[in-house]
Amino acid sequence: MRILIVGTAGRDFHSFHTMYRDDPTDRVVGFTSAELAPGETGRYPACLTGPHYPDGLPILAEADLERIIGEQSVARVVFAYSEIGCSEVAGIAARVLAAGADFQLVNPRRSMLASTKPVIAVTSAWSGAGKSPTIRYLAELLASWHQRVAVVGHPLRAQEFAPDRRHVTTVVDGVTRDACAAPERTPFDAVPGSTEFSGLDFEAILRAAEAEADVVLWDGAGSDLPFVQPTLHIVLTDPLRTDEASELFPGEVGLRMADAVMVSKCDSASPEQVALVERAVQRVNPGAILLRADSPVLVENGSAVTGRTVVVVEEELTLSLGALKPGAGTEAARLVGASGIISPLPGAVGSLAEIYARHPEAQSVLPVMGYAIDDLAEVKATLEATPSEAVIDATRVDLATVLGLSRPVARASYAIRPHEPERLVALVRAAIGL
Repeated sequence: MRILIVGTAGRDFHSFHTMYRDDPTDRVVGFTSAELAPGETGRYPACLTGPHYPDGLPILAEADLERIIGEQSVARVVFAYSEIGCSEVAGIAARVLAAGADFQLVNPRRSMLASTKPVIAVTSAWSGAGKSPTIRYLAELLASWHQRVAVVGHPLRAQEFAPDRRHVTTVVDGVTRDACAAPERTPFDAVPGSTEFSGLDFEAILRAAEAEADVVLWDGAGSDLPFVQPTLHIVLTDPLRTDEASELFPGEVGLRMADAVMVSKCDSASPEQVALVERAVQRVNPGAILLRADSPVLVENGSAVTGRTVVVVEEELTLSLGALKPGAGTEAARLVGASGIISPLPGAVGSLAEIYARHPEAQSVLPVMGYAIDDLAEVKATLEATPSEAVIDATRVDLATVLGLSRPVARASYAIRPHEPERLVALVRAAIGL
């Protein structure tokens, strides 16, 4: 059967690796990407496609979906998005069915890798609920028990594969590397004994992580599901976004599969909002353990920017998270008493100008798209053109060091503070066998 995989340069590649790469009975004709313009193409390299696909696989524009189905005689379209609106799922399905192909949603357990080590997976019902702070909290907890921790991260950004090269360089989790290289190892948030692993072939990533760790933490993205079979699956929910609970796929799937559901941002939400989320969880997964947590903003070196004008630097992803706005950086400016926030818009260069066109409501924030050399060069040029007295950095990297900033810099981030930490501790101890 001829198969086309639609997705977002994450779950689609993983589904191919685990279900189709070594299967001689089906033939994958390529992937689609919503990031490509009509007629534009890329190529998934042969070093990742295996012996059945010695020339690699094409990455085609999702806008050309109907034409691809017809020209490639596609019999089945496999849906492999990480996060998408439910109405958009139905729209893609309608296009596929009208073009004459079957539309398939795959059981997520089929693509979950088995691990030899305990796996604690942290995912969310929708973006911005607090996965990263929860992963940091768990990594610190496990390290305090002298456990070696490996954080395995879901791909966060679309990979751009050159159409005419078999051996390519790409950007994965903000780091530029060879697509065929071994899994990347980096220290995780300065937590002693913790390492973050990233890359594209998660079988190789998981095996590398197992060799160096006692416990694996799966760090999800969006509302996607784990790529690894979890020993303990914790799903984060955001009571400030209860109206969006049924709008994103596969968020509800994760809620139904969760062992525990943590309601974050209880310090910002009303008791009624928290209760509404908990009732919704109990309806779909009455067996899940319900936890509550606050999500405070932590500020390092805040006194350095007090009383000064600042430019706030946030992840571009933050700008698309609805109720998450304002982000940690903007909230930090209020907490430390910055005298004002200077808009970087007048000095924006390159792709940053395009981001502001997509997010006109976010002109008071400097959005970081990624951490490739070109991305960081644009951020530095825009910062230098913005006449603020100081900077608030709410990104995942230390911009002061990376960019060599001379202005005072405060770092801001969300944290997670469980209301009943002993209940979470008991769950984690049981999962890892302590």
